[in-house]
Amino acid sequence: METIKLFLWEYRFVIVVVIAFMFLALSQINSFKQKAYAIMLQAKSLAKDAVLKSGDQQEEWVINKMYQFVPPVITVWIPRPAMKSIVHYLYHNAKDYLDDGQLNESI
Repeated sequence: METIKLFLWEYRFVIVVVIAFMFLALSQINSFKQKAYAIMLQAKSLAKDAVLKSGDQQEEWVINKMYQFVPPVITVWIPRPAMKSIVHYLYHNAKDYLDDGQLNESI
């Protein structure tokens, strides 16, 4: 028990910084989602106007735009395949929510 207290005391500043970073990341998730959904709507609008022809073009356009709007510090930690899976997940959730107003996998 004494070693745990000593460890916590020695690394208290590191622990505080990690906790603060976690709170910052959690607070930015909603902003990230809002930007992603807005960009997805722009991509759908461009697809409707025949600027983007396929779903793959829309997805790539959204990923490229997300990298423009996300702060550079975050882009270092989110590689392109991870951003692609995040965009795909958010798109799936948006479709699920739009069909009946609930997230219940009823697409």
